[in-house]
Amino acid sequence: MITDEQTKVYTAKNDRLFKSIAHGKNGQEILEAILSTVFGEPVKILEFIPIELPLDTEKERKKTLDVLVKVGKKIINVEINAHGFSEITKIRNLAFICKLFSKHVSKGQEIDITTKFLQINFIFESKKSKRLVTKAYLTSEDGIYTENFSIWNIFVENVEELCYTDVKERERLRYILMLDKTPEELKDFFPNDEIIQKFRGEVVRLNSDAEFIREISEEDEKLLISKQEGKAEEKVDVIKNLLIKHMSIEDIADVVKLSINDVKNIIKENNFDTTSE
Repeated sequence: MITDEQTKVYTAKNDRLFKSIAHGKNGQEILEAILSTVFGEPVKILEFIPIELPLDTEKERKKTLDVLVKVGKKIINVEINAHGFSEITKIRNLAFICKLFSKHVSKGQEIDITTKFLQINFIFESKKSKRLVTKAYLTSEDGIYTENFSIWNIFVENVEELCYTDVKERERLRYILMLDKTPEELKDFFPNDEIIQKFRGEVVRLNSDAEFIREISEEDEKLLISKQEGKAEEKVDVIKNLLIKHMSIEDIADVVKLSINDVKNIIKENNFDTTSE
């Protein structure tokens, strides 16, 4: 059970938790319900495809627990992006689906021209689009280059806003809405829906697994440190550019929200030229 000492409860907004559910006992049924919502028609998963790519780093090796399924003539990769839709996220997702496309499209001397490769990204904490879904394809000046390769981005916060006042849409999109709900919230969220209650059971089970929670907590901490380091590097670049524009140290400190001494230390540590300041 989830203990009182465990202050943070993870939802399927967490990538590892989502993928563990997808590969769990009720994973196929749950994932079929989610994909049926995305496509607006019943979906039957034919198989879970093992990830067989050269994985060189620790981060890549964790990709062995990924969501890659075959639905009809489609091979679908499902990703959870919990912290927005940065350029790094877009490039990382694109690189992964390109690897999969390259791996599966060639069969000996033959090229598979019938299977469609689709990556579905559930994106949280992003307002980069006003749409519920954006669809990206390889294009040329004459239009779509090939429909066999595409990426669909689903902006979950936009889905939540739509469903806040629209009861019909809330019911239609409930399997997307459930992704970022805690076990307590899921208890009264369509309580008679068998899929949602099975999903809730999996969220409870994984949050009760001390080893699993320790692992994803460590991953969260590393991500936080990485984001903080990234913000610090951004401030260094801003300071450098503002010095080039002859802005005073006092004004720079005001722009980057640091003390004057902190700005001076950054200038000193990076040997920035202040002769024109």
